[in-house]
Amino acid sequence: MNVSFGLHCFARDRLPGEEVSDEYWYADNRERRVFCLDRWQLSQQLPRIIGTLTERRCMHTGREEFVTLEVPFNGRTLEYAVFFTVTKAGKATRADLNLFVNSAHERFDPLRYTKPIKFHFILLNRFQGKEIKPPR
Repeated sequence: MNVSFGLHCFARDRLPGEEVSDEYWYADNRERRVFCLDRWQLSQQLPRIIGTLTERRCMHTGREEFVTLEVPFNGRTLEYAVFFTVTKAGKATRADLNLFVNSAHERFDPLRYTKPIKFHFILLNRFQGKEIKPPR
C-alpha cells in the first residue's frame, strides 16, 4: 500500500487577525496554510498509527474514513483524529491500494459518527471497487 500525507497533517488555517511571516506559509496546488508546530509534532506518530489501523475502530463520514485515538502530547492526553481515504492504486505503482491521510489534528468538538467499520473491510471494498455505504 502506498501511504501519503496532506498538508492538513502539519498546517492549519490562519487565525483571524493573525500576522504570519512568509516563511511559515506552506502551499500545495490547492491551498495555502500556516505551518503548525503542534500538528507537525503530532504527525510524527502517524506512521505508527497507520501501522495499527487493523486494530482500531475506524469510522466512515460518507466521503472519507477516520480514526480517533487518545495520544500523549506535551504532558497531557488529547483526542487525535486522523482522516484518510483509501483508493485503488494505478497499474504503474507497485501497490494495490493508496492510503492518503487528508488531515490529522486534535479534536475539540464531539464526533457525530459512532458506527465503526473495520479497516480490513475498507481495504477489501476499495480493492474490489465496491462502494462503502455511509452510516445512518
